[in-house]
Order: sequence, then structure tokens, then C-alpha cells
Amino acid sequence: MLFPYRNDLRKTLIPYLNSLDKEFWFKKSAFYPNNIAWIISHISSSEDYWVNEIGLKQSCILNLNDDCSPKEILDNYIQIRNYTDDILHTLEDSQLTKLVEVPKFSDGWTPPSVPTLNWLFNHVYTHEAYHVGQISVIARINGFQKPLF
Repeated sequence: MLFPYRNDLRKTLIPYLNSLDKEFWFKKSAFYPNNIAWIISHISSSEDYWVNEIGLKQSCILNLNDDCSPKEILDNYIQIRNYTDDILHTLEDSQLTKLVEVPKFSDGWTPPSVPTLNWLFNHVYTHEAYHVGQISVIARINGFQKPLF
């Protein structure tokens, strides 16, 4: 099985988000520019972009915007991972070595390794882990309970 622990963060994060008061989803501070709603939307949209547009060369499937409720954001977060997991489980090992074309980013970022489909999935999961860590920082700065990772 590929990436067997890819959803471990979600086993803690999803129940945490389900119990989080709406006000905390959107709470910001002077010390940190983003809120939890933005973080979860960004993780979801990024996964959608990397898997669909970059990996599969097809249109994104999510429709997240600034007016989405916490429930809509969380539903999209769950939806895109179920979708990604379904794709991951149908791929043959030989498909994972296929090169993917990564766009040029304005900040100059380039993949640190040869960008294959296998690398793309790893990138999606490590990107999520990076941002999930920010949720604990946001909770701490704003004085509410953080997820218990």
C-alpha cells in the first residue's frame, strides 16, 4: 500500500474541526495572517490542483470560496481526500514513475526531486502536514484549544 499513514493527521484533525466553534474557524490575530478556514481551504484546493490539473491534466472539482461555511470547507476537505485516495488505489506501480510537468511558480520554487506522479502524491501529503502544523499555532495565538497531535 502506498503512503499508508497519509491520513493519520486527519484522524485527529477532522474530529477537532467538527467540534470547533464557528468563530474559531475565522479568528485571526495581529501575529498571524491566516485563519483555520483559510488553511483547510488552501490544503483542499491545493490537493485538487496538484492531483487534477497537474497530475491528471483535468479540471479541478472543488468549488471553495471566501463565503463557504466551516461545514462546506470541511466537506470539501474530506471529499478531495476520498477522491485522491480512490485515484491512488487504482494506479499501477508503473504509472507512478510517469513524469509530471510542474508549472513555473512566481517565487521560483521548483521540485527538489524529479517530479513523477509518485512525487506529486508525496508533495500533496507533506504540504498538508506543513499547514496542519499551522493550525496548532493559530489556536495557541488566539487562545483556544489546539488539536492533540
